[in-house]
Amino acid sequence: MTDRKTVEDEFVQKASELLDERAEHMDAMTRSKLHQARNQALAKPKGLLGWQAWSGAGALAASFAIALVYFDTNPQPEVMPALYADTVQQAAAAEMELMDDLDFVAWLVLQESEADDVVDRS
Repeated sequence: MTDRKTVEDEFVQKASELLDERAEHMDAMTRSKLHQARNQALAKPKGLLGWQAWSGAGALAASFAIALVYFDTNPQPEVMPALYADTVQQAAAAEMELMDDLDFVAWLVLQESEADDVVDRS
């Protein structure tokens, strides 16, 4: 393990010396371009990060608003509790409930027609 570490240290030292030597013999124009490129690469992009953060927050808020409107305007239909294990018996119970509603509507129509007869007689 120590042999490997010393080999790596020697390699890093030799590479560093070679790079420093090459940098010393570089002309001013190339050195200036490299310096500008380095500064540009390290510069923080202005406004981009803020725009991305706000767009993500806006998308999240819009999805919550859509979910609220959708789930609020589409209530779940009322389901009769399963009183019977058999589906046929459950369907018959649902039809009886519907018949009760129809009986009420029929009674309401009769009441309305009787009220019209009273108005016509006077």
